[in-house]
Amino acid sequence: MKKLSIIAMLMTVIGMLLWQPQLASADELTGHSHEQGLRYLISKDALVKDAKGSYRPNDNVTRGEFASYLAKAMNLETTSDIVFKDVPDTYVHAKDIKLAASAGIITGYGDGSFKPNAVISRQHMAVMLERAIDYLNIPKGTSSITFKDNAAIFKDYRQAVAIGAQLEIIKGSDGYFMPENNATIGQSSSFIVRLMQLAGDPDASGNSNGGNTNGGDTNGGNSNGGDTNTGSSKYAIKEISNGALVGNQGFSTFEAAEKAVTKNTQVIVQSDKIVKMSSGYVVTNNYVALKSETINDAVAVAANTEMEYLSSDATQVKVRLAGQVGYLKHADVTLIPFSMSKGRSYYSNENGEIKHTLYDYNTNKYSSSYIFGKAPSFMKPGEKYYSWNGIYFTNGNGSSNGEAYNYYQFLPARAQTQYTAQELDAYIMNKLTEIESTGVSLYKDATKKSKLIGLGQTLKDVEAKSQINALLVLSLAQHESAYGMSDHAQNLNNLFGLYVYDTNPLNKKFDSVADNINELVDKFLQPNYITPGGSPGKNFSNGAVVGSKALGFNVKYASDPFWGAKIAGHYYRAEKALGFKDANNPYTIGLTTTTGLNVRTGAATSFNPLFTYARSGMPVIITSSATNGWYEVLSDKLYTGKAFVSKDYIQVVNTVK
Repeated sequence: MKKLSIIAMLMTVIGMLLWQPQLASADELTGHSHEQGLRYLISKDALVKDAKGSYRPNDNVTRGEFASYLAKAMNLETTSDIVFKDVPDTYVHAKDIKLAASAGIITGYGDGSFKPNAVISRQHMAVMLERAIDYLNIPKGTSSITFKDNAAIFKDYRQAVAIGAQLEIIKGSDGYFMPENNATIGQSSSFIVRLMQLAGDPDASGNSNGGNTNGGDTNGGNSNGGDTNTGSSKYAIKEISNGALVGNQGFSTFEAAEKAVTKNTQVIVQSDKIVKMSSGYVVTNNYVALKSETINDAVAVAANTEMEYLSSDATQVKVRLAGQVGYLKHADVTLIPFSMSKGRSYYSNENGEIKHTLYDYNTNKYSSSYIFGKAPSFMKPGEKYYSWNGIYFTNGNGSSNGEAYNYYQFLPARAQTQYTAQELDAYIMNKLTEIESTGVSLYKDATKKSKLIGLGQTLKDVEAKSQINALLVLSLAQHESAYGMSDHAQNLNNLFGLYVYDTNPLNKKFDSVADNINELVDKFLQPNYITPGGSPGKNFSNGAVVGSKALGFNVKYASDPFWGAKIAGHYYRAEKALGFKDANNPYTIGLTTTTGLNVRTGAATSFNPLFTYARSGMPVIITSSATNGWYEVLSDKLYTGKAFVSKDYIQVVNTVK
């Protein structure tokens, strides 16, 4: 009997050994560190088995394969007549490569080739991904993220890498990006699934293991940072006492803890992270794309941004950013009760000017400040004021508050500055002299080298031709090009970092700065940000002002919620230096109060509409008093005739200037 038992055991072990390889070959992706991404590509028919029946997850990915993955994941359908000499129609990925090229995601090499069978480096992949981000209209901002081996990243690829890292599409390992390393099929699948998660593809939000470490890259797009209830997670109720959390009443579920809260001073925590509170504010831990229910669109939000806390549950937090209401994952934000705040960004009246002082939640210190206009009359010197939207301000206890629209921040782009080309040139030179005197190395010889020198006439020509404020364009150029001293301005006549190419990313060289400005106006501002409705498929038109996250270019142009105010600051400083000609003879600004408002060619509903404002709160310039119940306004659509809008749907606002 003993011998029979031993024989039986041996047979069982042998059977198990024989069975294991069969299990592995039946599903080689189970438990793979990039399983989620790999299965996503399979679901899109982008990844198929080779002749040996393998998906080859650990093989290096080629340029042709990666282009094909992107084309299929993004459901690209439109093709043009782009042809690469080394991609014949018989090539396995020929159709997808053509689709990706037609979408502007790939451009190939200067000799007309694409090199589809060449393996792709991680930094080169980042360039393609950034172009896909633009195609999908995923909000992004200018990122300062760097890696320990940043110097090893080809200089003109660094922004693409930083954008991908900021969006958590790509990551490194131990602070290194390893730009020259080739990416595997598994890694590339994780990059793409994260991209499509940001794009809102429901097929990309699976719950498998995808995207843990492999080759130094981790998945930042699917983790809840421990905030999901796995069954073993515990919640606790703690009480705020003298700015600290005390007590530890435990609960097995969020719902049970929520029912047990009896005081406003109590919060619910999970792993020492506050997940619910009665009142306070929310700070973003990293770049996020807030899906705004208010405008039904994604809004880019930079790290370290303060937002109103509305509510939360076990998985997400409801927030409001400058009126935009949406939801974010707990892993993306930190909840801060007012009574536990160590510091907040604030506004103040400094010698009659409004100053915004920013707080850095990483260091718990005030980090920087800027002035962007005159202080509203209700702001008392020596007091701190807070605002969720840069329009309504309160000193915290309600004893001093009010509404204020900064003139330069909410001045529509169709306004015409009263300064001449000569005055603009004089201001530019005075400003360059000022920054050169700071001794900052970037500004060395600015008065001789800056690409802003002599731009006055070009700016006034653009204003006359395109009906876009010359001083506004100059303010954008100053902000985006470090006063014309950035590398792209100096080397490429590119004040705005326009365009990215496979072989020359961010290196489109313009023949002149004038060409670069015209490109910005004709290809970006005019069709997408100023003209109501924007270009087909590009929902960027939220008001023809630099604005804020509430309205204007800033809603979609930059993740920095104060980008619009900072541009306004450049305009204000120019005005201050030149004598406030624009402020002393200001335009009257109004806001629309309803959706679907028509702007017409005449002062009656019988006249044809020029265009329609899809959303309310759109700023308009009123050029004459109301006649028969209609205001004459400047058209946001490029148009030389008169435009009219019903007075009943316009609220005139008082601007601070």
